[in-house]
Amino acid sequence: MTTPDIGAVMRSLLGVLAVTALALVWGSDVSAMWALGAGAVAGAIALQDSPGGRVPIVVTASLQMGAAVLLGVLTAAYSGLFIAVVALWCFGAGMQWSLGANAGRVAAAASALLVVAPPVSPTPSSVLTATAFTLAAGFVQAALIAVWPPRRWRVQRDALTRAYRSLAADARKVATDRDARVDAAPLTWLREAFVDSQATQRPRAYHGGYRLPERITATLSALRSTSGAERDDGTSQMLTAAAVFLDAMADHSHTARRDAGHALVRVDAAVAAITGPEAATAQRFSQQLHEASVLRFGQLRRPDLIGSLLSAPGVVRNQLTRTSPILRHAARLATAVAVAMVLARFGGVAHGYWVALTVLVVLRPETAHTYTRCFGRVGGIGVGIALTSGVMLLWHPGGLAAAVLAVVCLGLTYMVIGWGYVAVSVTVAAALVFILDVGGVGTSATMENRLFAAVVGGALAVLAHVLLPDHALVRLRQRAGELLKTETDYAATVVKAFVHELDRPAELLSAAWQRASRARSAFEAASGATRVDSRELRRWLRSYRASLNAITSACASLENNLSSGPSTALSQEFVAAVDDYVEVLRGAPASPAAPWTVDITQLTAANQQLRDAAALSEHDDAAPRVLVAEINTITRQLTQISAADPVSATG
Repeated sequence: MTTPDIGAVMRSLLGVLAVTALALVWGSDVSAMWALGAGAVAGAIALQDSPGGRVPIVVTASLQMGAAVLLGVLTAAYSGLFIAVVALWCFGAGMQWSLGANAGRVAAAASALLVVAPPVSPTPSSVLTATAFTLAAGFVQAALIAVWPPRRWRVQRDALTRAYRSLAADARKVATDRDARVDAAPLTWLREAFVDSQATQRPRAYHGGYRLPERITATLSALRSTSGAERDDGTSQMLTAAAVFLDAMADHSHTARRDAGHALVRVDAAVAAITGPEAATAQRFSQQLHEASVLRFGQLRRPDLIGSLLSAPGVVRNQLTRTSPILRHAARLATAVAVAMVLARFGGVAHGYWVALTVLVVLRPETAHTYTRCFGRVGGIGVGIALTSGVMLLWHPGGLAAAVLAVVCLGLTYMVIGWGYVAVSVTVAAALVFILDVGGVGTSATMENRLFAAVVGGALAVLAHVLLPDHALVRLRQRAGELLKTETDYAATVVKAFVHELDRPAELLSAAWQRASRARSAFEAASGATRVDSRELRRWLRSYRASLNAITSACASLENNLSSGPSTALSQEFVAAVDDYVEVLRGAPASPAAPWTVDITQLTAANQQLRDAAALSEHDDAAPRVLVAEINTITRQLTQISAADPVSATG
């Protein structure tokens, strides 16, 4: 999660509270509990950056939560049937991790709504009101985010507007005059507007948001300098269309999105017709414009939701193999939650649904993420329970009062996101206590009941991984992917520090190194626990370690050559090329369904672009030469890692 806009958070929480109040008046306490929980989950989804469009995702998640509540209302009164339904539902929820980590977390949240269903015989009115208010709570969040999307910060928005208008004017001048000068003055103000803001409170799109206009400016300058005496007509057409697009980027009217989309189509058509020495630069320019459109508007062409839903079963089906980590996680989740519900219904564990809730919070497909974070999450849950139990000793709220306190805890959750998962576990557990009190489910629970159940749930999550472990070679591949991801993140941080002034660079570099060190320890532990009978696997392990050691040595060399600040003699083209390389090096987010890898094709192209920019640069500083040499080493080692595919070595 990223820290969202405070105004959007307030609107979301007021929407949650309003639907809960209506459910208390027109429905029942239990339907209000589900509405509050569903609204909180839908609001959290809506407030996160999503280039694919927030509204379709929120609506889809709301339908899933409505289905979970419907099953809970219909089956909760029949313990045997309910446990079977919970096991099947949690198996499906575990398999959703194959669609991505966010899909897996949303499925776990929907499962939480199911396991807290009280054992009450269903009636037509209870089924209708519970399902309707659950859906309404989610749809209200979708409506709120559609009508009042999070607004960009005013200073940063004005700076971006000025920069894109200047770029549009420059593109028109370069389209007609190859000797026209590209104005860099607005970029100076843009950088100051972003660097001076509070980094911990900006949306994700604003972390380094000034760099993309700088990269576009550098590429535009490269197009100017590489043009011959007679410019190719396709290049002029591309720059003219790009100017229209950049004007749309600076526009804030309701037609800006449409105008940008039409202009990008013309840019792509012109780029396809360009040949010769300008072709590669034109393609890079087009790619940067597409990145700008995602940053400003999200994806101009929304993903086909129906098509995505239809393709999801095929993605899930591909994970139905004996060695799949997703299938193992689904089996662990279904088994652990089913055991938790048996303890709650037949084992005499008071308020045993807290066992199931803790399992859903703690259990992850990755063994390391479950083991290393189990104590932190369970400890956070315990602190949250203790704090709310202390409040209840003095005042036992219920109904709307409990809903208000739950909303306050949800607001605190957004405030402490930057503090880490332990702090989030504290506030989420506190919110859960009050949410359950809204429905009267946890009214008679004591602090001891809740704490004991939470500890049992954490132990059950770890035990599930012990009894149903991942396939040894699959676990080794996962650890290799995690190590590669942390190592490249460390390298990206060091490279970035060479050309940009970072906030607290020593702390950033130390944190990146510590993450890589922990990942290396996990990888070595996994390799030590794996029987290495294959000669190919032993050869791959040696090659993998050697390549990673070379990358670490290159990063150490870069750190040794870091000065107190980036050199002022670096050209815009060189800095933009370094930024492009860092973006490719960081890659896409890791997926629990497959080991993380680097896109070697893009990385090689970015490395070549950097070398070309360095060759055109006129600075005599030794530091950039060291940077180019070490980046070349990093690229070569990552290419070797990619060529030695562990799939064949591990079977």
